[in-house]
Amino acid sequence: MDMNHVDQVTPELLRKEWGTRFVESAQRMTQKGNVFLLGTPFDVTGEIPPPFPLNTLQHSIAVVHKDGNVFAEDKITRRALLTLNDHPAFHLNMARLLGRIEKDELPRGTFYIPEVDGKYFFFRYHGSTVFNYRRPSPLPYPHYSFVDIIKKRVPVSALRNKVVLVSSLSSDDSADYAFTPYSRVSFSNPKLLVHANILDTIITRDGILLAPRWVNWLVTFVVTTFVLWWIMTATPLYGVFATLSLALALIVVSQALFQIRGLWLRESQPLVGIFVGYYLAVPYRLILEYKKRWDYQRKNEILTQVEELKTNFLHLVTHDLKTPVARIQGLTEVLLRNASNRLNPRDQETLKSVITSTEELNHFITSILELSKVESKNLHIQLESKDINHLIEKAVERFHAQAKARQVQLVSQLDPLFPIHVDPTLISKVLNNLIDNAIKYSPKNSAVHIESKEEGDWIVISIRDQGIGLSEEELQNLFTRFYRAKNDTTISTTGTGLGLYLTKYFIEAHQGHVEVSSEKNQGSTFRIILPMYPVEVSPNTIHKLKETFDV
Repeated sequence: MDMNHVDQVTPELLRKEWGTRFVESAQRMTQKGNVFLLGTPFDVTGEIPPPFPLNTLQHSIAVVHKDGNVFAEDKITRRALLTLNDHPAFHLNMARLLGRIEKDELPRGTFYIPEVDGKYFFFRYHGSTVFNYRRPSPLPYPHYSFVDIIKKRVPVSALRNKVVLVSSLSSDDSADYAFTPYSRVSFSNPKLLVHANILDTIITRDGILLAPRWVNWLVTFVVTTFVLWWIMTATPLYGVFATLSLALALIVVSQALFQIRGLWLRESQPLVGIFVGYYLAVPYRLILEYKKRWDYQRKNEILTQVEELKTNFLHLVTHDLKTPVARIQGLTEVLLRNASNRLNPRDQETLKSVITSTEELNHFITSILELSKVESKNLHIQLESKDINHLIEKAVERFHAQAKARQVQLVSQLDPLFPIHVDPTLISKVLNNLIDNAIKYSPKNSAVHIESKEEGDWIVISIRDQGIGLSEEELQNLFTRFYRAKNDTTISTTGTGLGLYLTKYFIEAHQGHVEVSSEKNQGSTFRIILPMYPVEVSPNTIHKLKETFDV
């Protein structure tokens, strides 16, 4: 209470009997071992001493300081004055007189303000600071009406061994609180409650420690660097998730440090660093992504042009090669037929070798032409109702002489089948390629088994040999363009490496698939599985499906 105001209103009471009695009562309390200290107001000149005769008692500045022009400007009481011009304020002086802290000791988190030549610290609010009459909750300290004490309604034991703060009645002022009350405050003097919290914080040594600025800058640098790194390396969705998670984690950790350890970390600076870093990094990431996409698009255009040039070149070369190759083969056959009786056996073998080489070259040119059709999407499937067994028999008959020459037996086991819709030309090429390979890679005095059967809604054609077989690595790359297994047999056997690639494509164009099982030196089995009721699909759709599933 402001005793100077009392002196101004009723000076005759304070300066005569009641002032003297007040001083005598204080002295009797001090003689009995109690600590008595008057709190005084202050102005720009400093402390305003109490009026005579109260100025003979111990007194110190007691002020509730709301953050205003100098500090946060939010009118909230969060810092308390400790010393002014090296003189201790009321709360620090009281704690020292009570012997709760050392004479030269200062509370945790004390800092100096040179503008006012004073020391401050941040104090804690112990428990609730407001009382809501709708949802009553106890205040942290017991409070009594002075009228109740005068009328002895409060037992003496309630005040024994207690620090008692005495104040006059005043109107409720919500601005004195650190938090806005819900409605009506039932405590008679909220300033007194703040004084109690300040004194309690000093005694219990649990003041708030404001983190140094370098700590804030370090935390800001760390979180901003993390956001920048995450945005530049992760996907955009993960970048947003990481930014929001980091901001939330920073708030949670800061609040936990404040509540548990009393460490006050300024959250605004790291949070600004997080979101500024995010909004600076995202446009830069978009620029990089756009540049990368543009590079990919440019490379794709170049590769498309190169692919077109390659296709056109192959198409031109193969067409130009077919005519001279056919002419060489025809002239060689005529020469061998008309002059065979005049040629010695060595020359005849040479001419036969020329014919064989031209056949192999013609086969290679045909494969290249078919490959160019496949890759240029110009392959058209002409579905006809055909008996698969008839196509198999024609293929077996075609390779009968070749199998006999290599001492390989062709064994057919064909179940009766209904005609299905297939492209006979493409299926014949598939059968010819698989039977030809089976004969080439089969040892002498072995057999190649060709079977056909119906399994549900599918027609299954299997071609099984007793040849060299394939390893796991060779099986994985078997249907790749220009791939040939590397072993002694394949080196001595001619081939383009396109047969199985085209086989897989032709069968999948019929909405079927090819399966292969093999063991090293145990032979191989190729199974062609065709649907009995294929659905009409355009060649472009088949090509797109092929590209999509990488088949």
